[in-house]
Amino acid sequence: MNLREIIMDAIKYPISDTRKFLIFCVLIILMSLSTILPSYGIKNNTLTLILTIVTLIISIIVLGYLVDVVKSGTERGNTLPDFDYVKQFVNGFKALILDIIYFFIPAILVIIVASASGLFSSFTKIAHTSINAIVNGANNLTAITAAIPQSTINTFTNALTVTLIVGIILFIIFSLLSVAGMVRFAKTGSGVEGLRFRKIIKDISNVGLLKVIVTLIVIYIIAFLLSIVVGLIGLIPYIGVLIGSFIGMPFILIFIFRATGLLYADA
Repeated sequence: MNLREIIMDAIKYPISDTRKFLIFCVLIILMSLSTILPSYGIKNNTLTLILTIVTLIISIIVLGYLVDVVKSGTERGNTLPDFDYVKQFVNGFKALILDIIYFFIPAILVIIVASASGLFSSFTKIAHTSINAIVNGANNLTAITAAIPQSTINTFTNALTVTLIVGIILFIIFSLLSVAGMVRFAKTGSGVEGLRFRKIIKDISNVGLLKVIVTLIVIYIIAFLLSIVVGLIGLIPYIGVLIGSFIGMPFILIFIFRATGLLYADA
């Protein structure tokens, strides 16, 4: 499918089955109760604990349902998936673990780079020198900065630059791998498959790296613009919040995951 076909399909897809879409909207409402009720002055420790647990459980179910939306996209299904709360809770939990793994791998690599480049050690020296300068009477930023050796500042600046560049590159790479890994998990139902980097890279290659990048950028730009519309609708007194948050946001979520599934339909 080309980009236009993916976007047009994903926009129409959320309302392909009104009943299922409204059920999904209700799940989003239930998931949000832990933040909605306190904003209206309803505060109770026991109720807060119960709502927090409910929010966590439903959030996982919602994530599992979105995984099914991705799978439907890869299979080019025409309507929203059926609800199977137990299965979707399990899949949502697996997807959450995958997200955590894909976050920690680049985070650990960035920490290693930061340590190897001298970012931590130079920062520690700057902190100690600054504290000593303050203790010895430095009372402004200029005086404190003057007490820090230029070599230490240079090391810190260079290390920070290298770490940021590596961090951005890793974020982009692992974001692409994470999306493709989630799609692979959705198709197979296996969390392990979502971490098979060689197969994931092959899937990206089959679709085309440029197409993947451009399509994902367009998807998230459209999602951002839709979010602005939802925010404007939310300004309407009383009914605006209901329409914006509990219909608009579910629509955007399904749009993103459907488009992502369609993108990898030919992988």
